[in-house]
Amino acid sequence: MGIPFLKMHGAGNDFVVIDHLTGHLTPGIAALVARVCDRRRGVGADGVLLLERDPELDFAMRYYNADGRPAEFCGNGARCLARLALDLGLGRGGEVRFRTDAGIQSARRTAGGNGIDLHFGHLDPPSPPIALEACGKSFEGRILRSGVPHLVIAVEKVEWIPVAEWGSALRHHARFAPEGTNVDFVARLGGSRIAMRTYERGVEAETLACGSGAMASALCAAEEGERSPIAVVTAGGDELNVTLTREAGGWDASLAGPAEVAFTGTLQEVAPVLT
Repeated sequence: MGIPFLKMHGAGNDFVVIDHLTGHLTPGIAALVARVCDRRRGVGADGVLLLERDPELDFAMRYYNADGRPAEFCGNGARCLARLALDLGLGRGGEVRFRTDAGIQSARRTAGGNGIDLHFGHLDPPSPPIALEACGKSFEGRILRSGVPHLVIAVEKVEWIPVAEWGSALRHHARFAPEGTNVDFVARLGGSRIAMRTYERGVEAETLACGSGAMASALCAAEEGERSPIAVVTAGGDELNVTLTREAGGWDASLAGPAEVAFTGTLQEVAPVLT
């Protein structure tokens, strides 16, 4: 059975996106996801997104990392899926509300047209700085959860960081066992701008952008005095914009940036089918 899909990206963070409103794939699709995300033998992507029905909201989001494992959330993925839902005519008044494993969220198009502004909702403050040893070095970072776990480490220049080496070691650090963490290296640029590079858990590599990482990194900057909205310059050169408002017990967060359709296609593969 052929599976229609879209290849989408949010600031270079790329996904295979499947309209799954008819629900033809079984939950056990880890092997299929890993094959599809393979950049040599498949379509190539950081993850797979499924647009699914929800009994109360406009849709539900299901997300799998490139390794085939499900994840609670993906910020750029949520924005891409919201773009597809809006293109399909879902929602009211130009806004969609949808369910994720990180909570109910909403999104609408940005004034520019192809961008999507995601209202994530509440974020707890990051931890106080903690010290970690890895790769024969001492790192100081802050821990928080922006849908998925992140370790945010301040650096002088992101260009100087061996992300594959340091990111992998910290992602697998015993401090974060058993689930591991995403690792963000962040440099302050001044004028409410920061640069970020991210080693992503589940992709097991650096990605060109990370939406949840952008929110985590911007929140740490805001805690240290940076004014909202904060522009996050990604590894791919795009910018994600994070708006933060203080509220009881933390911050209210929104994430805006590009959400583009690169191409459409059909996966020529026999897929598991629900009986």
